[in-house]
Amino acid sequence: MSIVDRVADADLLWHYGRREGALLNVLVAVSATARRTFPNVRGDRAAFEAFMKTTHGWTIAVEHRGVPVDMDSLFYTWLRCELVHVGSLPPDLRIDDQFTDPDACGVRAGGAPDYTVLLSPGWYQFFADAVRSAPANSELRFHPPRPPRITSNTRRSKPHR
Repeated sequence: MSIVDRVADADLLWHYGRREGALLNVLVAVSATARRTFPNVRGDRAAFEAFMKTTHGWTIAVEHRGVPVDMDSLFYTWLRCELVHVGSLPPDLRIDDQFTDPDACGVRAGGAPDYTVLLSPGWYQFFADAVRSAPANSELRFHPPRPPRITSNTRRSKPHR
């Protein structure tokens, strides 16, 4: 398996609404790209955050659990690590389809009573594009994101009895 496979799997999962699986796969690809980009940086978190800073020119911090958190740190700790080590996003962080422009990279830090950080769905594409366009991945041949092709020869498997 490779970075290309992780992004292809992520695209497929995202297309079918399997958002946490898609995020997990694309963030694994981000981590692997970060290690390729910064092989001498010690620690996965440091490489991840250093790579993320190469993908944008902004600094955004949101309040999460009463503490201001830089977005790159939020992505690593509360998206990537929670998906890897816990198996799901924390209840106070979620992808929200109610953003005016769901393709943009939006964030809202909600107030009482839930104090939930809401991320627009556009962050998924941001991560996938960061991996695809990373100079460290220039020799990789990524497939354009597209839904899977279903042909008339595609057979459905019979359920096991």
